Amino acid sequence: MNRLLGRIGRSDLRRHPVQTGLAVVGVAIAVAVVVAVDLANHSAREAMRVSLASVTGAATHQVVSGPDGLDERVYTRLRTELGFHAAAPVIEGGARLAEADTRRSLTLLGLDAFAEGPFQRPLGGTAGLGEAFNELLLGERAIALGSGEAERLGVTAGDALAVQVAGRRVSLEIVSVVDDPQDQARGLILADIATAQTLLDRHGRIDRIDLVADEAAVARLKAELGSGARIVPAAASAQSVLEMSRAFQINLTALSLLAVVVGAFLVFNTLSFLAVRRRATIGVLRAMGVQRGEILRQVLGDALLIGSVGTVIGLALGFGLAHALVGLVLQTVNDVYFSRAAGDLELSTLSLVAGIVVGVGGAVIAALAPAREAAATPPRAALSRSDLEQRAHSLARQATPAGIIVLVIGSALIAGSSGLVVAFAGLFAIILGAALLAPRFMLWLTALLRPLVRGRPLAGLVVEGAAASLSRTGVAVAALSVAVAAVIGVSIMIESFRTSVIDWLQGSLAADYYVTAPVAMDDGTADTVAGLSGVAFVSRSRFETVQTADGPIEIWALGLPNQREPELDLLAGEPAAAYAALAEDDAVLISEPFAARRDLEVGDTLALPVADDASPFEVAGIYRDYGSPTGVVLMRRPLYRALFDDEGLSGIGVHVDPSANAAASPDWQPVIERATADVPGARVTDNAAVFEQSLAIFDRTFAITEVLRWLAGLVAFVGVVSALMALHLDRQREFAVMRAIGFERRGLGFVVGGQSGLLGLAAGLWAIPLGLALAGLLVFVINRRAFGWTMGFELSALPLVEGVLLAVGASLLAALHPAWRAARQGIARGLKGE
Repeated sequence: MNRLLGRIGRSDLRRHPVQTGLAVVGVAIAVAVVVAVDLANHSAREAMRVSLASVTGAATHQVVSGPDGLDERVYTRLRTELGFHAAAPVIEGGARLAEADTRRSLTLLGLDAFAEGPFQRPLGGTAGLGEAFNELLLGERAIALGSGEAERLGVTAGDALAVQVAGRRVSLEIVSVVDDPQDQARGLILADIATAQTLLDRHGRIDRIDLVADEAAVARLKAELGSGARIVPAAASAQSVLEMSRAFQINLTALSLLAVVVGAFLVFNTLSFLAVRRRATIGVLRAMGVQRGEILRQVLGDALLIGSVGTVIGLALGFGLAHALVGLVLQTVNDVYFSRAAGDLELSTLSLVAGIVVGVGGAVIAALAPAREAAATPPRAALSRSDLEQRAHSLARQATPAGIIVLVIGSALIAGSSGLVVAFAGLFAIILGAALLAPRFMLWLTALLRPLVRGRPLAGLVVEGAAASLSRTGVAVAALSVAVAAVIGVSIMIESFRTSVIDWLQGSLAADYYVTAPVAMDDGTADTVAGLSGVAFVSRSRFETVQTADGPIEIWALGLPNQREPELDLLAGEPAAAYAALAEDDAVLISEPFAARRDLEVGDTLALPVADDASPFEVAGIYRDYGSPTGVVLMRRPLYRALFDDEGLSGIGVHVDPSANAAASPDWQPVIERATADVPGARVTDNAAVFEQSLAIFDRTFAITEVLRWLAGLVAFVGVVSALMALHLDRQREFAVMRAIGFERRGLGFVVGGQSGLLGLAAGLWAIPLGLALAGLLVFVINRRAFGWTMGFELSALPLVEGVLLAVGASLLAALHPAWRAARQGIARGLKGE
């Protein structure tokens, strides 16, 4: 009997290839999105891990100092006087290819090969370098590359490599290509530490000393190293970077789960129609003695078949989509979090397992409710259409309080916790609650329209048919409204963030021109620019990162003329008091993400490492900043110079006197470029160019979010076409009755299209409040907890109109084939069985 039931089920699927195919496509898209995002996230994490490990190796701790690094004599003392040999000096610097893709950045890593034995870096030590060790040690510009990086660059041992280092173009000689089968040295250029010091103009200085030491040895070294040096865990910086990117990856995963939710509704909807369509057959089978368990297994078996086929297709699609997404994810990581992250797609067994669980497991779970309902229906009731609709209306009434309860639970989860994962759980609960309320909303809408269609027979059939066929239409409206709401919510979130970033840029880009360089500038250069005729004043900035046991802290030291205050958007702290404290006391301003990550408020104390001690600073204010997800600590430059003995400048902001004669100097950029010509690699950028570059980075950052939004829209489109096509094909007998009582093809087409459009309109209208709720949660809760940013809520009519048009347009498109088929179907054939 089970084999016969299986044949009946598969035969039914074959008789309706379009509906079955759309169900398979819905599963495949949901699986593809989940697998692609998970593979892209896994590849990004692996690229970051490998990049971090390639420069850290097996080090357990690091000896660090201020922004200018360490005197190399500290390393000499560590090895000779203190007798600690598991130590290696390291110097790092940025390099860019001088030709080809100038955006491709590399890391110049200076090491002492004699000391590298315990650290197991991919290019470290004498073993890997082999005979090229002496050449690397003695060559003036000799470097080594990993085999994978050499292949990407198209070079081999003996070739020259032209790069930009410290603002200068230099030609490096590749003396060795080290075997690197796992590509751990991606993006690395290895040089002897003395060569790196020369190339980076860091004579006598190193960035850090890596150690392999237990806690007892660390405690002894801390006591003996003396002032000017600190020991921090080697994993602190790596962990900080991985933690920062974790929120971004959680957001991507959650957005992909929106597609899964919509896909689950799609499968549930399709299998609900499958159960409805087979209701008469199931009634006959039950009357013949087929047991409920056998009916249940038949429907679940069909769901398993649909889910399995869709999963296989989805895994293949997901792998292809992941190739495109991994580039977008890594670009975002490079722009925002970690400049060295680069890698290829890395396969993950867990990602594939997640896709199988979503596809196969989701299909079976989605089919469980309609399968149980079909199996539990008595034979006589199964043959009665009215009984089905009565049950559907009863379920809609019961779903209303259930939906309200789920909405309350979701809201409570969000309000009662501060965690990101819990916030997403609350968001999905709100989506489920809104879906449960969708059938009731459709009934309310048809009741509202009923007085408007009195005396209009065709319009009345449209409205009454939508309400009377709730078993067919309720789930379709719920699935479509959830999908469209996801599109609306993500669209509003992106637009809100973009508008907030634009407002922030317009307020924070105070200077007319900005001077930057790959090397530190000095006050003499700033004085030269400030002395140009027509320049009102210049701002002087120094950006440096100090290492702490809790990870790196970025410091912005800002120097302004007297009576000038920073042009910041203070979110906390009274501006006059905050700026007065910043100017006169040991006080700092911190950016909003920094305050969120460190749980700091105005008046709290922040400890910053100075020399070998930690100095306390009062938090005088918190300002808005979208430039760094890690956060920034702002202090006056005179205080910074006194603390860290660092006279360098990272940037100069040029403020032109608005009253200056424009005719005397029509273009300031070449004038400033001539004034800074002695600075290697100096670059002058005007306010508008900085604005455009910042928005370009923003758009690249949100490119993957846009892709996921369109994928969610595609799932929505497939869902509504599948649901409504199934609905109309299931009504072919009803359409034949309408033809038999005198309906013309035009009138029949009006009824079919009208009912389909009404369902799309109902779903689109219900998606508006749900989409606004999702947008509000994404803007005010999710992004705040993930990144520490607050932003405005930019509400425009365009995303709402697009959502409604998507729902109505897809609904009308779904009606074309059933209307064409109903108009051409023979009346006698359609009434067969009546």
